[in-house]
Amino acid sequence: MALKLMSSIDGAVRKVLVSGLATQFDVLSWVTKKIIPEVIKQWGKLHRLEGGDIMHAHKIVSQCRDG
Repeated sequence: MALKLMSSIDGAVRKVLVSGLATQFDVLSWVTKKIIPEVIKQWGKLHRLEGGDIMHAHKIVSQCRDG
C-alpha cells in the first residue's frame, strides 16, 4: 500500500538535507546540493514488512478526526 506524489522540495528541508549529507560524508555543501534533485518522489503511506505498522506522512495523507 503506497500513496506517492512528485513535488519540489521545500527550501528549508533541502537546506537541512544538503547540510546533513555534507557533514555525514565530509564534503562541501555544493557537492551534496548537486545530487539532491529539485523534484522528488514523496511517499504518503508506507507499510512495514512482515506485518508491521502503516506509517502516514502528515502533509500528504489526510487523517480522520479520530486518527
